Amino acid sequence: MVNYLLVALGVLLNVGAQMALKKTGEGAGHISLDAIIADPVRWLLNPWFLFGLVLYAVSVINWLIVLTRVDLSLAYPLSSTGFILTFLAGVLVFGEQWSATRVAGLVVITVGVILITRPVVPHV
Repeated sequence: MVNYLLVALGVLLNVGAQMALKKTGEGAGHISLDAIIADPVRWLLNPWFLFGLVLYAVSVINWLIVLTRVDLSLAYPLSSTGFILTFLAGVLVFGEQWSATRVAGLVVITVGVILITRPVVPHV
C-alpha cells in the first residue's frame, strides 16, 4: 500500500510541477528560446518556475525510492495516471478546452492502467 502511495505522490508532484510551469508562462504569450536567452534572470527567478523545479527535484528523489520498491514495468505505467490529472488540471484550473476525443483517450489510459496493475499470472 505504501508503494502505491509513493507512486501517487510522484504523480502529484509531476502534475504540480506541470501546473507551475504553465503558470510561469501564463500571460507571456508564446515564449521562445530567444526570449529566455535574452532575459534569463526574468525566467529563472520567476517564483512559479522555481516552485516547478523544486517539485521536479522532490519528484526525482521520490521516484528513486519508488524504483527500489516497485517493478519498473509496473511503476512507470502507473505514472501515466499523471496524464489524466494533468488533463483535469488544464480544464478545471486553466480553463482549457476538452473534447470527447480527449476524454476517450483518458478512458483508454485508465483501462491500460487497470490492465497493467493486474497480478501477473505465471505461464504454465
